[in-house]
Amino acid sequence: VIALSKYLEILPKVVVCDLHPGYFSTRFAEAFHEKIPGVKLCKVQHHEAHIASAIAENFVKGDVIGVAFDGTGFGSDGKIWGGEFFTGSPKEFTRAGHLEYVAIPGGDAAVREPWRMALSYLYRAFGDKAVQLKIISRRGHKKNWPVMKKMIDEGINSPLTSSAGRLFDGVASLILNKDTAGYEAELPIMLEKLVPQGYEEHYDFDLKNEEGVLVVRLGRIIESITRDISTGVDKRLLAGKFHNTVAEIVIRMVAAIGKKSGLKKVVLSGGVFQNKYLTTKAKLMLEKSGYKVYTHFGISTTDAGIPLGQIAIAQARGICV
Repeated sequence: VIALSKYLEILPKVVVCDLHPGYFSTRFAEAFHEKIPGVKLCKVQHHEAHIASAIAENFVKGDVIGVAFDGTGFGSDGKIWGGEFFTGSPKEFTRAGHLEYVAIPGGDAAVREPWRMALSYLYRAFGDKAVQLKIISRRGHKKNWPVMKKMIDEGINSPLTSSAGRLFDGVASLILNKDTAGYEAELPIMLEKLVPQGYEEHYDFDLKNEEGVLVVRLGRIIESITRDISTGVDKRLLAGKFHNTVAEIVIRMVAAIGKKSGLKKVVLSGGVFQNKYLTTKAKLMLEKSGYKVYTHFGISTTDAGIPLGQIAIAQARGICV
């Protein structure tokens, strides 16, 4: 670390990194902070950085409602976040809502094997009755069920997540009848391509207030998708209905948070918003409801845009540690 600083002839006053303790960048920043006198350390929550990056890019002033839909990010409660709603500014964000937590059986393995998320969402929605579903037996997953159930029940390599990315993985696996992915978000990308234009139907879902935080309950969505698959509904309609549902989640959550906070500016960021259909639909619906919506236009909505948000937060908050 010291050698690198000397080589670059740079001695920063503050180093900023992600909150995740396992990231190389976090460990590097910690080492820099410890080994070089006077260097301060600022750790920033992943999804707050996503929102801050869009705020900085658009030069937004004042507080906003931030929607961060992403794959994976370490949360301040130790769980894996990724379907988040915030209020505030880079100086301070408050988590106002999120998608409900479900288990990720197998942890990172679920990214390449999205059938794991499919089973997890089915278990969350149907409980022990899920194993009786035709969608499980037809795909040969009855043999996996006892192990998956034990992993989830006992928390064995099955962290909890609120990730919108993992929701897309699980639902895409169900609708497309595919178990594996060659790369992250392969199945959600395939699902987006099936969405028919001009289709407006969506699934129902519930919002619950849990100790002042709004939580999106996904059970009715999974139940309805499972029913539609079993009755042979066209995959294109399923894809459209699911995408419209996610857009509706954004609208209803923002409306509820906006009513309470009085905020009318909305920022959308995170890897899931690479989905053009979802982003376009959510933006149009929000604007029709009277919100000013900000998205990325130059800086990436993926993790490539995170450093800008980290810098914006560090600057707004001063020295974090």
